[in-house]
Amino acid sequence: MLFCFSLPRPCTVQHTHIRCGCFRPGVVCAVFTKEAEPVDFCKIMSDLMVVLAALNSRKKQRRFYPRNRVYRPRISFLSLTEEQVFDRFRLNKQFIYDLCEELKGDLECHRNSNYALPVPVKMTSALTFYATGSFQNAASGSTGISQASMCKSLSEVTEALVRRVKKYICFPMSPGQMQKTKEEFYKVTQFPNVLGVIDCTHVGIRARTENEPAFRNSKGFHSVNVQVVCDAKNIITNVLANHPGCADDAYILSKSRLTEIFETEITSNCWLVGDSDYDLKPWLMTPIPNPESPAEHRYNEAHQLTHAVIDKTKSILKTRFRCLDRSKGVLQYSPKKVCQIFLACCVLHNIATQHNILVDVDEGMETPNEDEDLSPVLDEEEELPEENASSEAASIRMELVREHFS
Repeated sequence: MLFCFSLPRPCTVQHTHIRCGCFRPGVVCAVFTKEAEPVDFCKIMSDLMVVLAALNSRKKQRRFYPRNRVYRPRISFLSLTEEQVFDRFRLNKQFIYDLCEELKGDLECHRNSNYALPVPVKMTSALTFYATGSFQNAASGSTGISQASMCKSLSEVTEALVRRVKKYICFPMSPGQMQKTKEEFYKVTQFPNVLGVIDCTHVGIRARTENEPAFRNSKGFHSVNVQVVCDAKNIITNVLANHPGCADDAYILSKSRLTEIFETEITSNCWLVGDSDYDLKPWLMTPIPNPESPAEHRYNEAHQLTHAVIDKTKSILKTRFRCLDRSKGVLQYSPKKVCQIFLACCVLHNIATQHNILVDVDEGMETPNEDEDLSPVLDEEEELPEENASSEAASIRMELVREHFS
């Protein structure tokens, strides 16, 4: 141990306050900084020993890493067979490889570290959580990394996917896109001029300590309520994920960018299709309460068939990414991060659907559809409640019934 002193005379010193620091391992410098009355050199050494003891105590508190530290084997999708990859992630191997290549710039470690997690391991860890919904410690065990590394990998992958929302989740706005979307819907449901089907879905979260009643939905569990719009091919074209579970569907739509788009930018006869939880609008077609004529019945049948598209899309989404349903428990994160996870899953859903990677919606369904349970189921003899609609919206819907369903 090397000590550096500033001594003007052999036995006395004009500095009695000591400042110690390490310039490199094993070398400590003691500097006397404040002028005072001359004191004995033994007092100086005594004070120095106290400071050195404090430094030694602080050093003992640091985490000890052995020189030959042993790391657990890290598992990635690259070491799995094609069947194992699809069973575990409900995605194929080439899809995940292409995703790693696209997100490489966001996920690569830019520090010089011999033990940095490779991109395939980070991607495997995040996809394991998305697909299983298990808690992080269980998901990290399947990839051979620590819980802290699992948490960091999940955050990095989620944020990288959220940054690509505008690339993969796009509402049809150009004339060509709108015409293609309307034709695809008409082939499937015989409902004309449809640009999308809209509905909301609940994602369970842990009970909040702040503003707890806002996150409790009508079913009694805590959630965030997310608005989703899809096209006829189950591609998600719009997502709004920033509302608590108590918010109803119509309120969320009123705060959505879609309302402004349809009221100011889309002026032709195009509309969304929504259920009776929404108010009838000139650009939002809802079911006819208490239909009387055969044309009105045919309209409601076509409407129900069209609305089934969004129900199937939500089922595919929650079957592929079980973290979004409650089969393995609710998500243990803040509402903001839960919304980010939902957006990341929507991006993955769209890419997988575009690559024609199918999933059986009946596979592993352990819980009933929570969104259906939130709305009362009416028998055919029961009447729908009276709707809140403007005269303009009602006349547009009746004209639609006369022209296409009479």
